[in-house]
Amino acid sequence: MKLTNKQVDELISNLAGDDVPPLISILKNKKNISEFKLAEDLNITVNQIRNMLYRLHKHNLVSFIRKKDKKKGWYIYYWTLDLKNTKGALQNFKRDQLEDFKGRLDKEENGVFYVCPNKCRRYHLEQAMEVDFRCQECGELVREQDNARTIVNLKERIKELEVEVANVEAFEEKRFATGVSAVFESKAPKVSAKTAATKVAARKTAMKKALPKKAVLRKAVRKAVLNKAVKKAVAKKAILPKKVAPKKVFVKPAPKPAKKSFVKFVFKKLVKRR
Repeated sequence: MKLTNKQVDELISNLAGDDVPPLISILKNKKNISEFKLAEDLNITVNQIRNMLYRLHKHNLVSFIRKKDKKKGWYIYYWTLDLKNTKGALQNFKRDQLEDFKGRLDKEENGVFYVCPNKCRRYHLEQAMEVDFRCQECGELVREQDNARTIVNLKERIKELEVEVANVEAFEEKRFATGVSAVFESKAPKVSAKTAATKVAARKTAMKKALPKKAVLRKAVRKAVLNKAVKKAVAKKAILPKKVAPKKVFVKPAPKPAKKSFVKFVFKKLVKRR
């Protein structure tokens, strides 16, 4: 899908403005042109040239380098036209146009409009109410407009744009798929069917050998179940409250009765007999 010069000029005019095509004609087939040289060739100011170049740069249609002027000490920008991104810019422009037309269609279908009989201005219902249904340009009473034809035109334009966007996207997808397949084909070594089958069989055999035997597998399962049970028991024991031993209370022993003296005992007996 190659764009013609007319399509490129139309696209650039739509994206950057109608004053840009003369600048494009100077930049074509040239590299690193000074902005001062461009201003001189077009007989306009440097600021005007910069404004145009910035609009183009916004859509990645120009690139620049800058160099410092040794005498004056400031930087001078040198510009180059880059039309590699025109397809991407066209695709984005068509998508934006499609969304814009869909928004306009929604407003036309759901709104009521009034127009001046002298075709000065067109007013939405709310705007017409604010100005008492009088045209602000000539003072005539505005009339309700039948916008059925406008709606039909918008729907037709939306269909055309949908087809254009779909074609561009299909082309880009096809080109991307072709590029990817070419890359993989160039990198992947050519292998015969017999060699491929042998490699698959060898891989399956290696996988079987790597698998553990049934007895080993059962033992591993038992061990895992046992470990799980032990962990549960340990966790349960850790949750239970610890038994607290009762504190020992020291009881002071009762004092032993004092032993009676034998001499005192005999003396008391003798006293009683007298």
